[in-house]
Amino acid sequence: MNIRKATVADVPVLVVLNQSVQDMHAAAFPERFRRDTPSATVEQAFADMIQAPSSYWLVAEEEQPIAFLSAEFRERGESWCAVAQRVCYLGGIAVAPHVRRQGIARALLTELQREAAARGVTCIDLDVWAFNEQAR
Repeated sequence: MNIRKATVADVPVLVVLNQSVQDMHAAAFPERFRRDTPSATVEQAFADMIQAPSSYWLVAEEEQPIAFLSAEFRERGESWCAVAQRVCYLGGIAVAPHVRRQGIARALLTELQREAAARGVTCIDLDVWAFNEQAR
């Protein structure tokens, strides 16, 4: 397996990989998540996110992409309760159903941790929905 940065050329396959994740969210919270977004709309959104300067997307591939991770490096300003800091926000991970539970997500996270350390970022933030037992 090879892990590399995602490119806009990967977008059509990433949209397909993301579909099961989107379906899971839409099934759990149909009032919040869409099932019917046209592929072209998702492709444009993914392309825009991949090209954003703060974005960091990774692809795990064998002969073709089998998983991806989306993240963003952010500058978090000081607030009444927290100091200013650079953080990495993990937006999501999608792994093709036929290769789940084989350490692919862990490998993507390890690469993200390496990149965060190289950028001097010591904190990776993420949100996990309560229904998403696989992500815990």
